[in-house]
Amino acid sequence: MATSSILLLLSCFILNLACLSQTAVLNMIDSCRLAKSNWASNRQALADCAIGFGSDTIGGKYGAIYQVTDPSDDPIKPKAGTLRHAVFNPIQIEKKREEKMVSSQVVNTYPLSSYTFGTKEPKMEKDTSVADRLARMKVNYMKEGMRTSVEGILLVQEHNHPHILLLQIGNTFCKLPGGRLKPGENEIEGLKRKLTSKLGANSPALVPDWQIGECVAIWWRPNFETIMYPYCPPHITKPKECKKLFLVHLSEREYFAVPKNLKLLAVPLFELYDNVQRYGPVISTIPQQLSRFQFKMITN
Repeated sequence: MATSSILLLLSCFILNLACLSQTAVLNMIDSCRLAKSNWASNRQALADCAIGFGSDTIGGKYGAIYQVTDPSDDPIKPKAGTLRHAVFNPIQIEKKREEKMVSSQVVNTYPLSSYTFGTKEPKMEKDTSVADRLARMKVNYMKEGMRTSVEGILLVQEHNHPHILLLQIGNTFCKLPGGRLKPGENEIEGLKRKLTSKLGANSPALVPDWQIGECVAIWWRPNFETIMYPYCPPHITKPKECKKLFLVHLSEREYFAVPKNLKLLAVPLFELYDNVQRYGPVISTIPQQLSRFQFKMITN
């Protein structure tokens, strides 16, 4: 009798375990995916779910999103939108990018006097200190993953020498116009949105026609600290921020609306060069990053 009871209990236990196994997620990747409530709007965060030999790779996490829209498969001539086409597409994208860079080696720079400057309502900073900014970054990282930011390099000329437009906060801190992208937001469209927010007028008719050019630099923040590097250290598999700097080709005449609590400065390249103490490592290295371009000084 006792043996029968034990066998009955064991049978119930096995039956319950089998029922649980049908509802439990046994796939490690699916478990990781389902744990991310916002994965549908931030698909690049799924790179954190990789296992095996690919668990430490980070390339796919910061690249463009390719959406498979065609279930067909042609091994000879794969069509755009198919999974096989995505395998070969990066090569084509790289070729197009190289061709674009060759055709954009000459940068037209117009006199500062060609542009009109006005003011608009103040744009207050979200953080009152560096510590607050890093703390907010950490909170956002837990929700959305790595921070992706974009900034624009806007060039004008004075005395036949290139100057970069910088926003000054207070009396000392300067920064490029730009900011954080929304999860899954396109880099170019996101930078246009940020430039309009920082320097665009309230009237849509006066907003500059932002022409976003080449990405001239990529900076990485390995940890929740102020220091950034122009490369991702090899031992860092989950950096906290990726910042990209884009060259912005300005038209001959534009109107810029500057928030009343900020100043817009035109700083010459010779002032920025190697001036880490005044402008920090990101801005002070822009002259080197722009050295491959030829500046065409256009006068009125």
